Amino acid sequence: MTNPIGKSSWILCVSGSGIANNHGVRDIIPSHFPANSVGIVLDDSDTEWLVFLPGQNQQFYINSEHLAEIDIYQTGKGFESKICNICFVLKPMDEFQVNQTDAKGRKTRRPSCNICRQDIDRRAIPSRERKLSQRLRPKKGTLWQCPICRKMGIVGVNVKVVADHDHYAGRWRGFLCDSCNTGLGRFKNGENFLRNAIAYLKEHEITN
Repeated sequence: MTNPIGKSSWILCVSGSGIANNHGVRDIIPSHFPANSVGIVLDDSDTEWLVFLPGQNQQFYINSEHLAEIDIYQTGKGFESKICNICFVLKPMDEFQVNQTDAKGRKTRRPSCNICRQDIDRRAIPSRERKLSQRLRPKKGTLWQCPICRKMGIVGVNVKVVADHDHYAGRWRGFLCDSCNTGLGRFKNGENFLRNAIAYLKEHEITN
């Protein structure tokens, strides 16, 4: 199979249908994926193009009539549509939650669409565990140490303490500093992501 990493010829798959290419073996039955998926062109030598869809992590043979040109630089902030960073589907801007508003009133929206956010957020902390976490929350003005980074701080003065929870089970786990809680979120709260990060650091470790 052609390696899509490093390629930059993007296309819009309008119809949401194609023939999957599984390790060089062409499927018989057409497969379906979200319409307006954005993909990388691997081969455009025929009326049926070979396209890699990052959102599906799969290659598809797609009829060229069902494809449309896309300028990926004409999407995102300042434009009417945006490409979700998870499903890689081009969607209207209002299908992305507003994340924050800057001093000039300009809205910044989340990189993931509303549908994908449901999968990310999963479950909130149950009310019973939320009440427990509120009761056990470190008191303002006390010295506290984050269990991950081990950095000490004065609660509510030079450290922000937040309740951390398992987004899949909806279970409260404990308290973290805001930085470590955000870091876990960036790593999708997953052990595999953390292992990859450790492997990356070891690979580029400078030894004396």
